[in-house]
Amino acid sequence: TTTTTTTATTTTRRTTTSTSSSFAAMGGSNSETNVGKKNHQECDENVQTWAAWLNRKGKLMFFTVCLLLSSVGNQVNFKRMTSAMPNYGWYLTQLSTFIYVPFFLVLAGTGVIEGASRSMLKKFAIMGLFDGLSGTLMVLGGSHTGGTMQVLLSQCVIPMTIALSVVCLSKEYHWLQYLGAGVIVAGILAAQMLSTGGGADSNNLMLFNIIFVVSMIPTALSSVFKEIAFKDHDGDLDVNVLQFWVAIFQFLTNFIATPIYTLKILGPQQVPLSEMSNLLYEGTRCLFFLEDQVKDHCGLPGERECDHCTDAWVPVFSYLFFNMMFNVFTMLVIKHGSAALSFLVATLRMPLSSLAFSSTWIMGAEAVQPGLSDYVSLVVIITGLVVYRYGARLLKEQLRKRHAGPTYIGGVSPLTSPTSQASPASPGLYKSRSSNLLEPLQAKDRRPKKWQSTPLFSAFLRPTIEPDYVLIRRPMPKPRTAERVRNDLYARLAVASPLASPQLRHMTPSASGASPSPRFEDPETPSPVPHFVMEER
Repeated sequence: TTTTTTTATTTTRRTTTSTSSSFAAMGGSNSETNVGKKNHQECDENVQTWAAWLNRKGKLMFFTVCLLLSSVGNQVNFKRMTSAMPNYGWYLTQLSTFIYVPFFLVLAGTGVIEGASRSMLKKFAIMGLFDGLSGTLMVLGGSHTGGTMQVLLSQCVIPMTIALSVVCLSKEYHWLQYLGAGVIVAGILAAQMLSTGGGADSNNLMLFNIIFVVSMIPTALSSVFKEIAFKDHDGDLDVNVLQFWVAIFQFLTNFIATPIYTLKILGPQQVPLSEMSNLLYEGTRCLFFLEDQVKDHCGLPGERECDHCTDAWVPVFSYLFFNMMFNVFTMLVIKHGSAALSFLVATLRMPLSSLAFSSTWIMGAEAVQPGLSDYVSLVVIITGLVVYRYGARLLKEQLRKRHAGPTYIGGVSPLTSPTSQASPASPGLYKSRSSNLLEPLQAKDRRPKKWQSTPLFSAFLRPTIEPDYVLIRRPMPKPRTAERVRNDLYARLAVASPLASPQLRHMTPSASGASPSPRFEDPETPSPVPHFVMEER
C-alpha cells in the first residue's frame, strides 16, 4: 500500500509539473502575441502619422507650386494683354475690375446692404479711389513698359510703403529694412541708367516707365490706409462686403480717371475726351467679335498702333484666369503655410518672369532677351529683398522680447507676446512653435485678440507676392440662446430632452410626420424603457 501511494504521488507530481510547463508555454506564447500586436499597432500609428504629415505637406507643396506658376502667369499675361490691346487701356481696366463685382456679390449676399452705413461707405470709397487710380496708371504705363522692366519697377512699392508708413503711421522698422529698401532703389535706378533701349526694347518708353512707377504710389497709399481704416469700427465686418464695395468704387473711379487718357504728353496714345465713350463699344467689338477698329493712320512712328483683335482674346482671358488663380492660391498658401514661404515664392518669381519674357514660345515676337544690365539689376534687387526680409525678422524678434519681459525657461526661448498690431502685412511675421507650450504660463496670451489681419483680392498686377491686408476687429463671441444652453447641457449630461420622455413625447411631432403611438399618450400605461442609452466610454 505504501509503494502504491508513493507511485501515485510521484505520478501526480509529474502531471502537475507537465501541466505547469504547458501553462508557462501558453503564457509565453500569449505574451509574444501581445508584444506583436503592440508593435503592429505602433507601426500602424507611425504610418498614419507619416501619411497625415505627407498629406499636409503635400497640399502645401501643391499650393506653393501653383502660386509660383500663377504669379508668373499673372505677370506675363498682364504684359501680353496690354500689348494685344494697347488702344483700349481704359476698357481693360474696367473689365479687370468689373469681373470681381458679381463674384463678391454672391459671397456677401444680403450683407452688402446691411453693412453699407455712411461711415463705412466713405472708407470703402477711399480704398476704391486708391486702387482705381493704381489700376488706371498701371495699365496705361504697362502698354509701353517692357516685361522685365515691369518686374524691376514694381519693386519700388516697398520703399514707398516704408516712407508712407513712417510719415503717416509712425511705424517702426529695423535699420536693415531701410538698407534693403535703399538697395532696391539702387537696383531700379541701375536698370534705368544701364538700359540701352535698343532692339526689341524700343517699345520700352521712358514716359510710360514713369507712369508705371507712379502707379505704385496709390498702391502704397491703399496698403497704408487699409491698416488703420477700421480701427474705430466696433462691429463685425464681412471681408466679402468690403471687397464688393471697394470693387464698385474702383469701377466708378475708372470713369472719373478718364481725363488721364486725354493728356497731350501721351502722344499717339492720347484719346480725345469726345471719343472716350466709343472705347467701350470698340473694345467690345475687338475683344468679343474679333473685329479690328483701328485700321487707318496707324503703325507708323508718331501714330497709334494698329489693332490685332484676331487673337487678342487669348492673352486677355488668360490674364483674368491667372489673376483669379493667383489670388486664390495666395490665400491658400497664407492659410496652410507661412509668410516666409510667400517671400520665397516672390523671390523665385522675379528670375522666372524674366526668363518667361525672353522666351519666344511664351511671348512670341515680343520676346525680349535680357541684357547684362537686367541681370545686374535683378541680382541687386533680390539682394535688397533678402536684406529687407531679414531685417523684418529681426524686428519681429525684438518686439517679442520687448513684450515678453525677462522670463526665461531652460532650453526654451523667452515667452512670446501676442502678434504685434503695428504691421499686420509686414513680412517675417510667424507663429512660434513653443508658444503653445508656454501659453498656460502667461495669462495675457490666453485672451482673444481684438484685431485680425485679413488678406484681400487684387484685381490688377500685384507688385509683391503678399496681398493687401486690412486690419479689422475680430468677431467677438455672442451669448448663447436659452435653447442652445439647454441643448448643450443635455449633450454634456448624455441625456435626452424631457420632451423625449414617454409621457411627453406626444407633445413634439415625430420626424416622419406620423402621430405617435397611443400607448405613449396614456399615462396609465407603464413607461417603456427610454430610447436613449448611456454609452460605455
